[in-house]
Amino acid sequence: MNPSPDPSQSPAARATGAGTVAKRAPRVPVAARTVVLGIAFGAVVLVLLGWASGASPGSPFEPAQRLRRAGADFRIVMGAGLESGRRLAIGAVGAERMALQSHVLAQPLDAARFPVLRYRWDNFPRTLELSFVFRRADHPDDVQTVSLPPAGAHPGYFDLRDVPAWRGAISEIGFAEFPTAQLVPTDIAFRPFALSEVELWSPSWRGSLGALLTDWTAYRPWSLMSVSALGPDAPWPHKPTPVIVLSGALLAGVALAALLLRRGRRWLGVAAAVALACGWIALDLRWLGEFADRHQLTRQLYAGKPWRERAAIEPDTELVASAARVRAVLERMPVHSHVLVAADSVYDTLRLDYHLLPANVAPAGALSMQDPGTPLPASLLVVYADAGWTFDAARGVLAYAGRRYAAESMLEAGDVRVFRLQGEAQ
Repeated sequence: MNPSPDPSQSPAARATGAGTVAKRAPRVPVAARTVVLGIAFGAVVLVLLGWASGASPGSPFEPAQRLRRAGADFRIVMGAGLESGRRLAIGAVGAERMALQSHVLAQPLDAARFPVLRYRWDNFPRTLELSFVFRRADHPDDVQTVSLPPAGAHPGYFDLRDVPAWRGAISEIGFAEFPTAQLVPTDIAFRPFALSEVELWSPSWRGSLGALLTDWTAYRPWSLMSVSALGPDAPWPHKPTPVIVLSGALLAGVALAALLLRRGRRWLGVAAAVALACGWIALDLRWLGEFADRHQLTRQLYAGKPWRERAAIEPDTELVASAARVRAVLERMPVHSHVLVAADSVYDTLRLDYHLLPANVAPAGALSMQDPGTPLPASLLVVYADAGWTFDAARGVLAYAGRRYAAESMLEAGDVRVFRLQGEAQ
């Protein structure tokens, strides 16, 4: 039953339904909902960054405590350098192609209270790797080492909570620099640089976010795992990949937009596609920047040089020289002679195999798979920097891992030795 119209209302008012008891709730303006969306999305991003960086919600933004040391406070252990104002200028490496600087703390510090390392270098070359070294008071004879992201024009940050050995009382800190392994020849790696300042910080959002940003943007040299790595291929402990953080932020943004803006499915589909494209482009630009950084080192090593000089640039110069000495011995041997290679590391074995091609070459592990008493084919054994192989020249016996072979020494030059195997020794 419809209520009777109010006679006090005008016909126009009755026609439009004005003055009825039921009223619609006022709609929130789109601008206000957009502001709420921005605030909510910012909160989600902050939570994701806090999770990725390992920042504690109760930590202050700035560190409450800082332990500062100028570069000049460090002493040279290996290499050569001198004080330049408050900096320590490194002018040469040591006998092992390595530079090392150290600072003994007057009072050991509690590692848990200072988990963030901040460091600044001037003109640090891409041809060198950087490591942070420290000693603990409970094991003063052990030196702990962890790789660091190289610091460029801006300070670098590193979260030492990712290093299991960073605990207890720390009595000494320092840095080590050496040629990038498997990439840069040791004889052309060094260029002068300087240590400006070093700080250890108490927990803070700034330190944690700084370590996360350094991990995401620092220069990473090429490595053997770069070819197949699905995630970061850095030699140092790394934070969660930006792919996870960006994906979480984009999904949260689309969900919040659907909840707060109350648009149709078509609008949400377009917004999700645009967000996905923007995220893809951002990650691709980051990858291109990382590739450009790596390519810059390649240009530094090879650009502007004639082909003959480029071909001679090898990261393992000593292995190349050893392979040349072995080839000189092979010239006096039958063409199809077997060449077995033994070294103190798998990497040296495989690289020496490579440098000896196209000779009939294989790792010396083939000897261990051969049954005792089986005649050996005419072969040479190349031993590189492996003290496990012992040779008795008076008896002509080569021994390794409990097995003995009759052998003749063909070459002994530095780390490389060459023997002609003549069968198992009686």
